[in-house]
Order: sequence, then C-alpha cells, then structure tokens
Amino acid sequence: MTSIPSADILARLQAVIDRGGPLRRPKHTRYDAGHTFDVQATGVCPARAGRVRMTVEKFVGGGFAGQVYRVRLDAAEFADGPVPGLEVGRTYAVKIIIPPSGFSLLFRNAVYRLAYQGPFSAQVHPAAARSGVLWQKLIRRAAEIEFGRTDAVCDTYATFFEPGLGSYAEINEWVAGRNWKFELDDRYFDRADADPAEASPDFAAMPSPELAAKKWFMARFVRLLHRMGAPEFARQYEWWTAKSQPNVLKRLDAGHGPADGLCAIDFRAGLALLPFLPMSPADVKLILTGLRRGALVQFDRGDLRRLAVFVNEHADRFEDLRPALDELQQTDPAYRASLPDVTHHGLRPLWDGRLRASIADGFVRGWRVRHLCDERHEASFRSSRAKFLAFFLLGAIPLLGRFLRELWAVDTYRRHVASALTSWTYFRNALCARQAEALKDWHRQGRRGDEAVARLAERPWRFWPQAVTLALLPPSWHRFLAEPRFAWTSVKRTVGGFILFMKDPDFRRRWLEEIIDEGHRSGALSDQEYAELRPKASDPYIRTYLLCVAGHLATLPITQIVSVLFAVYALFHLGKTWQESMAYAVGILALFQVMPVSPGSVSRGLFVIGVMIAKRNFRDFWVAAVISFWKYVGYLGFPVQMVTRYPVLARLMAGRWAGGAVRFVPVFGEHGALLEHGVLDLFFNEPISIRRRIAEGRESVARLVVKGLLAVLWLGSTAAAVVMLVRLKPAEGTETLVPRDLVPIFAAAAAAVLAVAAWAALAPRFARVRRWWWLPALVSLAAAATTAALHWNLVRTLW
Repeated sequence: MTSIPSADILARLQAVIDRGGPLRRPKHTRYDAGHTFDVQATGVCPARAGRVRMTVEKFVGGGFAGQVYRVRLDAAEFADGPVPGLEVGRTYAVKIIIPPSGFSLLFRNAVYRLAYQGPFSAQVHPAAARSGVLWQKLIRRAAEIEFGRTDAVCDTYATFFEPGLGSYAEINEWVAGRNWKFELDDRYFDRADADPAEASPDFAAMPSPELAAKKWFMARFVRLLHRMGAPEFARQYEWWTAKSQPNVLKRLDAGHGPADGLCAIDFRAGLALLPFLPMSPADVKLILTGLRRGALVQFDRGDLRRLAVFVNEHADRFEDLRPALDELQQTDPAYRASLPDVTHHGLRPLWDGRLRASIADGFVRGWRVRHLCDERHEASFRSSRAKFLAFFLLGAIPLLGRFLRELWAVDTYRRHVASALTSWTYFRNALCARQAEALKDWHRQGRRGDEAVARLAERPWRFWPQAVTLALLPPSWHRFLAEPRFAWTSVKRTVGGFILFMKDPDFRRRWLEEIIDEGHRSGALSDQEYAELRPKASDPYIRTYLLCVAGHLATLPITQIVSVLFAVYALFHLGKTWQESMAYAVGILALFQVMPVSPGSVSRGLFVIGVMIAKRNFRDFWVAAVISFWKYVGYLGFPVQMVTRYPVLARLMAGRWAGGAVRFVPVFGEHGALLEHGVLDLFFNEPISIRRRIAEGRESVARLVVKGLLAVLWLGSTAAAVVMLVRLKPAEGTETLVPRDLVPIFAAAAAAVLAVAAWAALAPRFARVRRWWWLPALVSLAAAATTAALHWNLVRTLW
C-alpha cells in the first residue's frame, strides 16, 4: 500500500526534523518530488568534472541494487566543455546505489559481506561506481554492433556522490518504455524459441510474438556479454532467473514490431551469487558455470583481457570510447583491490603490503561514506594501524557497534549525545526529529492518515508503541487497526461498492471503463485498441459478462463459510482427543483449499448456467459455464469465452487477473517478470489452446476428462500416503507395528506413480508431463521411501 505524499505534511515533518538541531545528522531513506540534487559530477566518457543541479519529478521505485528517480536537469556546468547527452531541460533517470528499505539494505550488505568480506563497493567506493558505468558504456556500443541500432542499451552519462543517503549514484538515460503485452495465444503448444544466432527472425509468424522477441533479444544479449568478457553482467538478463524480464523494456517511441525498441536498462546487480545460496532457477546453472571458470562467488566481475580483444576487433567502432576502456583498466583493478575477497585474493594480503593497504583504504572510504567517521578521524585511521584495527573490531559488537563507532569517530555525534544527556529540551527535540523521519516513511506507505501523522510527530508516547508493534504489520493493516474511522470507512466503501456492483449496471460499466482507461495509460492497450474498445463497454454481451462477474463475486465467500462450518463440526464431533479433533479440523480446511471443485465454484457454475438459460444462448456461454465449475480458474471463464468476440478485452482482463494473482510473491511477483506470464499461460493460454486442439480434432474431451481424473488420483493418493505416514501407529490391540501396517502407504504411493505414468502416456509429445513425469513420481515415492527408511526391518519382513 503506497500513497502520494502530501507536500504540506512532508514540510511539517521536515520542520520537526530541523528542530533536532545542527549537531544531529538527518537520516533519509529516500527523497520526494521537488527535492533538488546539487552535486559535483563526473561524466562517463569523457570523464569531465563539473556541477549539476537536478529536480526530482518522481520516485520510481527501489530494490536491492538501489533506488531510482525521474529527474529534470536544471543546470550543468563542466569546466572542459559539456558532457555529451546531458542537456538542460531533459529528463533523466538517477540511480542511487542504496535501497530505500532497511531490510533490503541489511540483507544485501550481509550477502555481499559473505561474498567479499567488505562493504558494498558500488555504494561506497568511487572506483566501483565508475567501473559499473564504464562497462555499461562499452556494452552499449557492443549492442549497437550486435543489433544494428543505438538504442538497444540504456545510455549512461555521469556519476556523483549523494551525501544525504551516503552513496554514489549515476545519471542514466530515461527510457519511456513498457513491459510485454499480455498476448492471447491459442497456439501455446506450438511455441518454439527463436534462434539467437538469427539476426531478424519472423516474430509475427510465431505464437506470442512479444514474448518470443524478448526471449530472443535477451538470449542474444547474453551471448554478446559472454563474448566481450562480461559473464557476470549477463546474469541480469538470463531468462530463467525468472526475474530478469523487467530489465528489458520496449520503448514507447519505437515501432510496433515485436522486437522494435527492446532496450536493456539495468546493469547494477543487487545481490551477490553465493555457491550455497541460489536465489532463482537459473542460479544453479550459473553457479556451476562460474565454478568451471574459477569464480566461487559472482557479482559484477568482468574479464578485461577479453574486453580489450573485443574492442580491438571492432577498433573503428570504439575509437571514441578508448578513454572509457583506459579508465576501466585502471578503476576496475582498484575496485577489486579494495576488498579482502578471499575467493580471489586468497592469503595474498598476508604478504602483499600494497594489497593490504588498498583493502584498508577501501574500509576507511566505506566508513566515511556511511557517516561512521568524520574527516579528521578518517585521516587518523589511515595513519594508525592500531586505531584502524580497534575501529574495525568495534563494528563486530552486536547492536551497539554503530553507536560506539560514531561516538568515537564523529565529533558532532559525540556532542549530540552529550547534549541529549544533559538537556531535556534537546533530548525531546532530537527524539521528535527521529520519529518525524520514520513518519515520513509511514506517510509515503500510507500507514497513517495526514492528520494522524501530524499529531504523532509531536507525541512520542503515542508513536513509539506503534513503532514496535503495528509498524511490523503491512501498511493497510496498521492503519486499519490504528484508525477506527478509517477502518469503518474502508468497510463501508468495500461493502457499499460490492452492493453497487451487484445491483447497478451503470456502476459495473464505469468499473470496466476505469480498467480500460488504466490499461491505456499503462501501455497495455494501444491507441487504436483503446479507441475501438472503450465505446463497447455498453455492449449487451459485455453487460452480461459484468453481470456474471457480479455473480462470481457473490460466490467468493461460500467455500470459506462451508469449510469453516465443517471444520467446527469436526472439532467437536470427530476424534477421541483434542489433538485428533484439531487435526481433523485443519485437514478439512486444507482439503477445501486444494480440491479442484468446491461449493463456491459449483455455485458459480450454476449461476452461469442460470444466466445461459435466461438468455437462451448456449453458444456464447458454454466455455464459461464449463470453466466456472473449477476452483481458482473459474474466474477466467468469461475472459476465455470472450477470446473470439472481444480478444483485446479478454487479454486485458486475463492479464489483470494474472498480475494480481502473483503480486504478493516477493521478487518473482514483480510486474513484467516471468511468473506473471507463466500464470497467464497456465490459466488462460493453455485452456484456449486446448479448445483449439479440440476444434481441430487433435484432442478429445473424453481424453481430457481421463487425464483430469488421473491428475486428481495422483494428488489424492500422494496426500493419502503422506497422511498415513504421519498418523502411522500400531493397530488396536497391538503394541508394535507389524508389516501389514505399512501396506496402505506403499499401495497409495504405487497408485500415485501409476496414475502419473498413465497421465504421461496419454499426453501429447509436447506436454510437460511427458518430459517431467519422473518429478511428480518422485514426490509420490517420498512417503514410501521415508517409511522404508524409518521401518527397514519391517519392510524386509514384508518383502
């Protein structure tokens, strides 16, 4: 839950922060629209020093790698002439290499410290900051050679240090682009990957052309990065990381072809890749390939020799970027030498004094950038090994390490603490300033309303109890529990909106029109599609569709209500002990969640059949009627039905559903990532492809029903085997297990394996179950294998 920050509230909070006094350093997590960056900057190529002033137009977002802003360049002065690409009045993207979230910052730094035993270099070391943008500049030119156009990679212009957040930052091209469109694809089973070696495949003839084009672009780009010596940068574009797809956007000002305007925009990794901590499906492969080339950990290391060879092979195209290559060959080794990095340096720092001094310099730079020491103490740590070692070890003290470091090495902080201990007024102002900084984040997240935020800024006794309790909850829950008026308004709005949606056709029409408008604004609908679709919101068929959506909403709570009633009955009437009754109740609740057909889905299907009878129209509703009876996917019944008549609206509604279904998944649920498209394929494109295969005579309904029953048999038998294993105990009248007690478990596992084998045998050649049948079979055999391992003597007797 996020909200648009109020400039008035932010100004009032800033006034409270300013009262904290000049000795206290303000703690920012991010900036808001209107903030001005007035900083010393250095161009990427040529590396000219100068000063720039930029105004924040929008906070775009942030992740492990940093936070991104859309800014307007107000002024730029460089002593040796302008930096190409930096023009006053233009819009740019500024990326500051520090996450806005405290948890993301902690996790990112912890993983990086495990990998390299030092601070996150791109944030704190100028050589690391420069190395990243220099690589990007050279990669951009290589992509121009590879793809035959200059806009295949986002351009980068300058770097600077941002003192407020304590991080280095970069000024990049602002790419106005979008992720892929959700495409209706009734040829899902005919998909094939385009050959990355082919310069310009015919994507228009392929199923899901935008998906195919992006996959081809990323595969070709990964090959290019490997050729030019940047394999760890290629990780940002490996398809099966399942989170790399948003790193490629389609420029809005490019052509309408599937591959037109595809642009790689992100070259800053957020998390180091450790050999024991794969974080995506592709990471296992990347770890193994890294080990083969001698890289135990991976982040952003490139091969400068291979890069130099690549540049020399295309010397005429890189002539103007020779200074960038020369600088990279100096800054990249300096960056690597600033870290202990035992996986590359080994024990060399023990006898290499120059490397040891470079590592120490890297730590001191990190302390200074992160405001752990001031300029005077920075000099003393460089000159005294004893002070350096003492300060280094001080950071290892849990919880108190940062406090003790600042108390020693920041003179103003020491005076600030002394003033807080000797003056009640100063202490109260400092405390209010600290909570005002937290309230800025609360206000941005929508945790409290405007009036509540303003009140809390002056009342520590009301703020801090919430800070350690409700602030741990999601923002909407926090506000719902803390503000009864907001809670009542939310309930009234939800219930009132539901009632209006159920009974008011005009309200439903306006709801659909708002969805169409939002789809146009986000780029999901082109201007032509929007112009054709918007007037059809009043079409009788679409009005019937909206009526059925209302019916679907009305059936939402039925399954939950029925499951709770059955669970309550089981709790009081089944089982001989409290533990058994609780197990029955939990099992019933779980069963209702996984069963393919539920009371709610049956009610939904009957409602659609009722509409079909009332409209006396079987042809336009039969697909929706069949799908509506199935749990979870039943809500897609009408989008699937509408494919032939209103394909654009069907695509829009299915994409909206798919995005909402995965948004709660951390990292992988990001808009534009592979999971979102996978859900769309599974619940939408696969069904309409099956419908097409039936129409063409390549599939039969009877075989589909048999395969569905086999899938249910596999799931039920596997679940039964697990339940019997958990509840395995001697039969009544006996004190020990006997071999026949194990037979039901093995029988259930065998039934599950046979079911999945038959399922695979009936499936067509392209079906995933034909290739991966052994995986569900192993899942089914897990209970039998566990039983055999725990009761091996009985198994031998049984055998």
